Amino acid sequence: MRLFLVLLSFFLMSCGGGSSTTETSEPAPTPAPDPAPSPLPVISFSISDAPSDSVTAVNVTFSSITLKSAGDDDDDNSGLDFPILDDDGNPTTMTIDLMAYQNGEQKLIIENVEVAMGEYQNLILNTSGCPQNQNGSTEFCWVVDAEGIKTLKTPSNKLKLGGFNVSEDSEQAYTIEFNLRSSMTSTANGASYNLKPHGIRIVDSTSVGSLVGTVDANLLTVGEGCETVYQEDSDHGKVVYLYEGDVADEAVLADEFDPDVAENVVPDNAIMPYASDSLTFDGTDYNYNFSHLPAGNYTVAFSCSAVNDDSEEYDAIMIANPEAQMHSVTIEANSQLVQNFTES
Repeated sequence: MRLFLVLLSFFLMSCGGGSSTTETSEPAPTPAPDPAPSPLPVISFSISDAPSDSVTAVNVTFSSITLKSAGDDDDDNSGLDFPILDDDGNPTTMTIDLMAYQNGEQKLIIENVEVAMGEYQNLILNTSGCPQNQNGSTEFCWVVDAEGIKTLKTPSNKLKLGGFNVSEDSEQAYTIEFNLRSSMTSTANGASYNLKPHGIRIVDSTSVGSLVGTVDANLLTVGEGCETVYQEDSDHGKVVYLYEGDVADEAVLADEFDPDVAENVVPDNAIMPYASDSLTFDGTDYNYNFSHLPAGNYTVAFSCSAVNDDSEEYDAIMIANPEAQMHSVTIEANSQLVQNFTES
């Protein structure tokens, strides 16, 4: 009997009935981790100013910068808002005298904020507490001129500066350049001032240069209608105008005007100035200065007859005056070009 059982067991094993084979499978591969998101570009914003005639201080209180994407409503709370922060990182406001940041000087207001790369339909510089009429408060926004302190209005406390592009560069810096000869107007028969987006530009601080020079004293009175004597801190009408590109012979070099509100007839071949600067006297020379200029070609011209150049209306001021006082110049990034105006 025992022999029978042993033989039966051997038979079953040889037929495979008494044993089983377990197949081992390869372990499932560990999924690769998601790639770390690319860091967003880091951006800083500063404020600078080009001089204005007949005023000694232009004080504005700023609160934040808002970036609007396509589809955002400029008049609601949508968009990316970057407040000005105090030393503890809390939202605050900052009152700046724009006249204190001229000739290349600038004031940092927002530093190292992360912004997604792409095109934004509007950059809005938000002011705070600026009055909306000439009878408002001068606590937060005001101008000082020869007659004293006057109100300074900004439209709805929002300066809408237009499209803005964030590149893929990891660190970016921009200057919001106020050309007050374009952007600020006297209102209410001289009782107040209005600050508008026209003439305010956003420039890449890493790719700008500057243009400076002097004007020969003999040129101040020899041109047509140039009897006005130069007087510091007044509208003496001795102005240098800057235009983008090379100017064609048939073009008219226009004075400062705002095409959105101008009522005077503007010639079809008129070229708007990129910027303008009233001369200053340092005790020896009559100087002009254009800072934060994007690299490129420009035309610079002097006029000795630019008295009462209204920043809104086309005034048909003769530019250049004297007629030959204009030059073609090329601005290079991170460099300063000197172009003097001399008597022929």
